[in-house]
Amino acid sequence: MRLEPVSGSIPPYKPGQFMFLHMLEGEKTIVRRAYSLASAPSSPYLEFAILLVKGQFTGRLEKMKVGDILGVEGPAGHMVYEGQTKAGFIGGGTGIAPFISILRHIAENKIEGEFVVFYSARIKGWVLFKDELESLKKKHKGIKIVITLTREKDESWKGEKGRIDCPMILRYVKDPAGYDWFICGSPKLVKAMRECLEDAGADPKKLKMEGWG
Repeated sequence: MRLEPVSGSIPPYKPGQFMFLHMLEGEKTIVRRAYSLASAPSSPYLEFAILLVKGQFTGRLEKMKVGDILGVEGPAGHMVYEGQTKAGFIGGGTGIAPFISILRHIAENKIEGEFVVFYSARIKGWVLFKDELESLKKKHKGIKIVITLTREKDESWKGEKGRIDCPMILRYVKDPAGYDWFICGSPKLVKAMRECLEDAGADPKKLKMEGWG
């Protein structure tokens, strides 16, 4: 979903942050939810990856049309990319959104370094930004993309299968201690990945995490 300002400019934000979206009734907020930004800070719009699950916010969002108005508040969030040149990103489901923002920023600004993304989805059809992830990998030699599917039954899938775990990470990153790590997904994923990375020698001060759900 993309939002453009009715007037004025987009609030400045950093890659990795989120915004609060307000469902409005007149000028009154009736539901407020936080969603990570997928757009790069240079974009002329705000982009989000939102799973429509018939909730209080998404149920209303699904019925909105082009031209309808949402309130925007922010930015917020501490999971900010600040130019690190060795970084790992671990996301599940729509938790890939802030990493799309970061990768777009890295590619756009030609930031040299080593960047690896571990992204978990249930099946092939649920992989968000799949084409763009492949494109970013081709544009930037330092970007590596690892997609794993947890419920895919199609034998034509040749990528990783199962949940992201320590052995999987260590197959692609030999020295986790040398990286800054960003984790976004369910609290269960965040907890497991934090424990895994710390056990593998990652500096707790170099872990940035956001859990939701």
